[in-house]
Amino acid sequence: MAVTLKEISRNLATVRIVGISPMVQHQWSEKAKKQMRDKHAGKRTKTREVRDPQAECDSAAYRCSSGSYGFPADGLKKCLINAAHKDVGLEKTLLRKSLFVHSHDEVSNLLELETKDPVMREDIVRVGAGSTDLRYRPEFKNWAITLSLEFDAESISISDVVNLLQRAGFGVGLGEMRPEKSGDYGRFQVDPEFEITVEKIKEQGRITIPTKAA
Repeated sequence: MAVTLKEISRNLATVRIVGISPMVQHQWSEKAKKQMRDKHAGKRTKTREVRDPQAECDSAAYRCSSGSYGFPADGLKKCLINAAHKDVGLEKTLLRKSLFVHSHDEVSNLLELETKDPVMREDIVRVGAGSTDLRYRPEFKNWAITLSLEFDAESISISDVVNLLQRAGFGVGLGEMRPEKSGDYGRFQVDPEFEITVEKIKEQGRITIPTKAA
């Protein structure tokens, strides 16, 4: 007796998105993560140090191994999932297992941003029970990302993928203060001047696995 594995219809789409509002990033720095670990471990923390706004801003930006600016690939997928809904013909559960975002940097799992150096912004934020603090974060005025999206063509179509990207860019967004979080930053659209391509990912065809009879 043998079981034949049916080939999955894997397709790879190349699409470019362009920001229609600035992107604000806030990556947790190693210093901040160490302070949180020490606090959770019950270690005494040092008194407040003199702050370096530019250093805080620089450490809040995502960087690829090459040194270029980036954005987390899983953050883009979460954006797409949050834009999906059964009322628009695409359920979140289906999307989670039918669409995957390929990162440009395997080490950091980042997508490479097509952008120039950001400007530093200073924002007043709420911390804890009603207290406030200042945050220094990078703001990318103009940005774009060329995406490689793998999808199961038997479950969703390239039209579904592109329209979902457009919906996600309109109402969910990427980064800090995005529409999903009651802001207006990090919005994007599918680049109308970019030629979208789709190619089928070749597999070995059907695979037959021998099994022992019960």
